[in-house]
Amino acid sequence: MDEQHGSEDFRSQVQRLVAEGKLTPEEAAGLLEDHASTPPDLGKSAPTTPPGPTLPGHFGPSPGPDPARDLTLRVSGYSLTVLLDPALAAPTLSASEEGQLTLSHAPDGWHVTRRQSPEKNLNFGSLRAILTVPFTPNFVHASVEGGNLTLPDLSGDLSAEVSGGNLKLQDAHGLHATVNGGNLNGGNMSGPAYATVNGGNLTLAGSVALTAGVNGGNLRWAGVLGSGDHRVEVNAGNATLHLGAGSSVTLNAELTMGSFRADFPTQRSGSFLTTYHTGQIGGGDAHLHCRVTAGGLKVVTA
Repeated sequence: MDEQHGSEDFRSQVQRLVAEGKLTPEEAAGLLEDHASTPPDLGKSAPTTPPGPTLPGHFGPSPGPDPARDLTLRVSGYSLTVLLDPALAAPTLSASEEGQLTLSHAPDGWHVTRRQSPEKNLNFGSLRAILTVPFTPNFVHASVEGGNLTLPDLSGDLSAEVSGGNLKLQDAHGLHATVNGGNLNGGNMSGPAYATVNGGNLTLAGSVALTAGVNGGNLRWAGVLGSGDHRVEVNAGNATLHLGAGSSVTLNAELTMGSFRADFPTQRSGSFLTTYHTGQIGGGDAHLHCRVTAGGLKVVTA
């Protein structure tokens, strides 16, 4: 299934979506002018209570696969925005240039791909597209290579690889992400977040579980931890963890040639090269283990 339209049709559709309240003027400007997204402010967006009706640190299983609502999106050298319109009978795809993208349905869900590699397109980065769906997406598998992808709320998980480019996500159940140069900005996760940052930036406004590795990049995370084990490893990078109100955490951090900062009482031990830091918030039910080598770790509650 293909639905491509010329640049005038694309502009008209963006204007119509603004008039219908499905796009803000700022989002429309980003589509028409290809502006990059602004990372959320963790201090303002960190949840004061855990997402959803669950207790801190507890979350339900991910929804099962649903080919009618699962998406596979391959973004290479263009910008794609996914919007929700319940009035539609089926997903539709419109683009600022004809013949560049395809929308198809397969046994594992809906797919958006590019017909040709961006190297063969002289207008690299100028292609912009809107995928409008009549449902809340379930699972989304996304790869971004030198492009921009904006997603709405998801009922399932996002599995993403960003290799140069920008990915912006609203809320979802869970996140499995690898950032290899580029930016991923996410909202609140009602479930766990698993992230690897290799020379890029990942900002997550909220989750109730965290496992992350940072190798020459930056992680900014916020959430409420109340049970379970959580791990962050930093190698020549930086991690900022914002523990929201209601967190109950025991912190254990090991630093080798690294820097550590916390805004709650901690105890330090160890040698000049390797130091150990421990602290507790609330009852200390969740365990946060951090290891830093030649990097920085900041753990704050406000």
